[in-house]
Amino acid sequence: MNKHSVFPYDLPPASSTTGGAETASRPVNRKTGIVASIVLAVLGLLTFFTPISMGVGMAYLLTAGLMVYGISQTVAFFRAPKEARSGWSLVNGIMLLLFSGFTLWSGLSGVYGTLQMIASLSYVAGFLTIAAGISQISTFFALQRTGVDGAGWVMASGILNLLLSMVILANPVVSWFTLTSVWGIYLTVSGIALFAESLSGHRACHS
Repeated sequence: MNKHSVFPYDLPPASSTTGGAETASRPVNRKTGIVASIVLAVLGLLTFFTPISMGVGMAYLLTAGLMVYGISQTVAFFRAPKEARSGWSLVNGIMLLLFSGFTLWSGLSGVYGTLQMIASLSYVAGFLTIAAGISQISTFFALQRTGVDGAGWVMASGILNLLLSMVILANPVVSWFTLTSVWGIYLTVSGIALFAESLSGHRACHS
């Protein structure tokens, strides 16, 4: 395999011109692509048809991931030279540890605790989505002042994020499992698309 290849593609794209638009065909590692597509499709179908089980599993994995990240942030603070230490890094690590520890303990205490864990994660996701929406709207006004084309899409994305955050915060538990089902559909479709590309041996790209 070419040492510069990018999974699951091995070779640089071969360009061609059709109807004035340049297209490229990027060769695909067929076996790797097929295996990856099957994994994606199976994971997507499991997520779609068992949203509760997969949603709970994702909540535990996310909480454990936050705990690991919090530990790494805290350890990194103490391992860094004193002159290079950032107090915010330590605060961030401790806050993540406290949040993930409490959330995980709550989730392991029973069904009600699991629902509390999911609700807590949904609230965090909702507030992060609000922050992303506000940031995008702010970026829109900055781009508009400089006359950049396509700034309206940034505004539209910001508004959609704000609307999504309202839905999440209005009903955090239901929203979590609904988004889990949507994620399942996305993974399934992505797996099917990758499978078709792998059978053809090429993936089309445009430039």
